[in-house]
Parts: sequence; structure tokens; C-alpha cells
Amino acid sequence: MARSKQVNATGFKAWIKRLRRGNRQRFNRLLTRLFGTAEPRRRALAADTRRILVVRLNKRLGNILFLTPMLRSLAASLPAATIDVVIQDPRQKPLLEGLPGIGQVWVQEKSIRASLRLLRRLRAIRYDLAIDPSGNSTSNRLALAFARAKQRMGFAARDQWLALTHAAPRPVSRHQAIQGVELLTTSVDDFHWTTFESLAVFPGEASHAAAQRHWQAAFTAPVRANTPIVGFFTRATGRKQLDHAWWQAFVELFQQRLPNARLLQVRAPDQPEPIAADIASVAIAELDVLAALLSRLDGFVAADSGPMHLAAAAGVPVVGLFKATAPASYAPLGPGCTALEASELAAERVLAAVAERACNTETRVA
Repeated sequence: MARSKQVNATGFKAWIKRLRRGNRQRFNRLLTRLFGTAEPRRRALAADTRRILVVRLNKRLGNILFLTPMLRSLAASLPAATIDVVIQDPRQKPLLEGLPGIGQVWVQEKSIRASLRLLRRLRAIRYDLAIDPSGNSTSNRLALAFARAKQRMGFAARDQWLALTHAAPRPVSRHQAIQGVELLTTSVDDFHWTTFESLAVFPGEASHAAAQRHWQAAFTAPVRANTPIVGFFTRATGRKQLDHAWWQAFVELFQQRLPNARLLQVRAPDQPEPIAADIASVAIAELDVLAALLSRLDGFVAADSGPMHLAAAAGVPVVGLFKATAPASYAPLGPGCTALEASELAAERVLAAVAERACNTETRVA
């Protein structure tokens, strides 16, 4: 009887959730018919477009890194412009501040009072162009609506209730990072864009100095010159994560097949112990410092996760392991990066990909 009541309660909650979602969609579509932008709208940019605001109110590291191709495209194509960004996680701020063309990286705080104070600041600036790079964020749309920009850019949709001056059609690419670049190229007329399709971050000197200290602490014994060093990260959220036994098998196989290479485990700050006592490891909370340390590696292995994308943005050849998500949408983007999924996730196959990219050698695949 108790189990039946629990199932009924769960079913009722799911029904309420679907009902609310459906009502919200119907309301958004009504607003779109009255005020919004259901169809693509391609127009030229105003000649005096100098102050640009990009809004991405999301805390996931990967989603913030997915902004970098679009931000770099804006900076290269509009070199006289200053690009401000609004995000939610202060830890990610240094990653964006190092990009060319970036002015202010605003962080939305949790309190309503702080959010209202930020909106007043944005309204006072009177941006020439405000951009929502996501096609499904109510928070992004609200920020654009209150920012009082002269031009607004986003994706046209049946539920796009915001009035846009530049509206892109549904993106062709499935990859979340490339969609932002497509937003620029398909919503602006009579303009030649210089575009980028790789993630990128550029840590400063202080970040590299801190990374050097972590590096020396991890490798207490000197590392011989020309020794390939491969990093790996064992964490991921939900079904994306590979289990402890898989990582143990990978580490053992790596040490057997690539004895002249070294491993470095990148641990989450709340992950106190490395997977094996005889390998180097680091745990770094500051994302800019972590990016600087990752840039020293010859290769990196991880499931679909924030550190996987951060390593790709740092210029490291990454082998991304996709157990539950689609590489077409979330593959690591950078030189030498690759994505493996399904049957390719055997430790032998992963090691072969690592050896090819990080160690310039081949290993036997069973």
C-alpha cells in the first residue's frame, strides 16, 4: 500500500510538472504572436555598434566555455567594440576576462536586491547590442528585455517572446559552441565575420605562476625531459560518469603499455584521495589556475565534464569519453581532440587514442 501511494505521488508530481510546462509554453507562444520573434530576421548591424552585452545565466562550466568561439568571433570581427558578459558563477570570471575584446564580466548574485542592482547598471550603459546565445533560457531573455539595448540578437522560435532586431533561424550545427557562432553569421546581413570553432582560454601570468607551484608539488621528483604527461579526470555527473573499476583498469593498462609516460590525476576539490598511490595528482579550485596547469599536459582523458572542456580550451589534445551524452552536441573542441562513445570506450581503445595524440606512438588494440 505504501509503495502504491509513493508511485501515485510521484506520478501526480510529474503530471503537475508537465501541466506547468505546457501552460508556460502556451503562454510564451501567445506572447510571441503579440510581441515576439517567431521568424528569422536578418539585418545589418548599426554602424556605431561599440558596446556589446552577452548574457549567459548558467553555472555549468562547459556552457560558459561554449561562449568562447562566439566571443572571439565578435572581438576579431568588431575590433573597436568592447564586449561585456553576464554570468552566474564568479569562479568562471577569470576565464572570460583573459579573452580579447572583453570589458566587464558581470556576475549575477543570488539575492533579488543584487540582481536588481545589476540590471540598473546594465540599463545605464545603454548597450548598442545585447545577445542571447541560448535559444531556451528565460533568464537570458529577461536580462535582455531589461538591458535597454538598441539592438537585440537571438534565435527566432515559436516561443521567442522577446522582440529581436536580429533573429537567427534554428541552428544547423548540433554542437552547443558552434551554435553561438551561427547566431552571428545567420542573423547579420552585409557583414564578413572572422569566426572561430575551437574553445579557448588564455590564463594570465599570475595563473601560470600558481600552476607552476601546483605542478612542483605534484611531481616531487624531477620529470625527465620529453616525458609525455597525460592528465585524467574521473568525475562526471549522473550517467556520464565511468565507474571506479574502469578508471583503475585504464591506469594499470597505461602504466603497462606506456612506461615512459607519466599520469597526472586532476581531482575535484572534494575528492581527497587519488585513484592510485603511485601517480601524481592535483586538486585546484581556481579555474584559471587549473586551465594554466592543464595547458602543460601532452594529453587529457575525461568523460563529458567541465574539466574535459577546460582542457580543450587550454589547447590540450583531449580524448573525451561519452557514455550517455551525444558527441555531436558536446564533443571537446580543439586541436587534436577526439570523442569516443559506446563500444569505443574499452580501455584498450581509449589508450590507443591517448598514445596517438599525447605520446606520438601506437598501442595494440584488442
